[in-house]
Amino acid sequence: MKPKNIVVFASGTGSNFKALHKATLKKEVPARITALISDNPDAGALAYARENDIRSIVLSPGDYDKPSSYADELRKILYKESPNLIVLAGYLKKIPDEIVDLYKRRIINIHPALLPKYGGKGWYGMRVHRAVIENRDKESGCTVHYVTRTYDEGPVIAQVKVPVRENDTAESLAARVLKQEHLLYPKVVRFLLSHN
Repeated sequence: MKPKNIVVFASGTGSNFKALHKATLKKEVPARITALISDNPDAGALAYARENDIRSIVLSPGDYDKPSSYADELRKILYKESPNLIVLAGYLKKIPDEIVDLYKRRIINIHPALLPKYGGKGWYGMRVHRAVIENRDKESGCTVHYVTRTYDEGPVIAQVKVPVRENDTAESLAARVLKQEHLLYPKVVRFLLSHN
């Protein structure tokens, strides 16, 4: 049986990318990550990819005169990689609409909140956790969803709830949510690959 291919997009340290890669090495996720794409040349995720012989590509929309040129380059790269699934792991740029349409229901993202709460443009990372604490929410968590043309509005695939403790700070909540992300994302990837 032909191995399933995953392409990961990450802008930062890529802790979800690392968790997913480790799950593939342990055969918990029956696939291989063939490439990591980042818009940030200093991303920690790129260093990890290089250390683990995963093709690493720096590609930023800002490097192109027009959005269509960036989308074309991305399309060529993805065509070569032939991904069964595209996994966004802390990727802060918007995926071009043409790519979203081309890989419909094959691009997923993980968000550090219980969508639809705290979703949309500009809602990521510590901004989300600070808002949860400031609003005195009783619970938070993480959401895996399909990527559509609008930030964080794609159909939800899975969520895990994390209770907010009285003495929580944004940092302590972030750490507990991230722990759940690392458990949830590989499970969802395995499930989706077994059905595609």
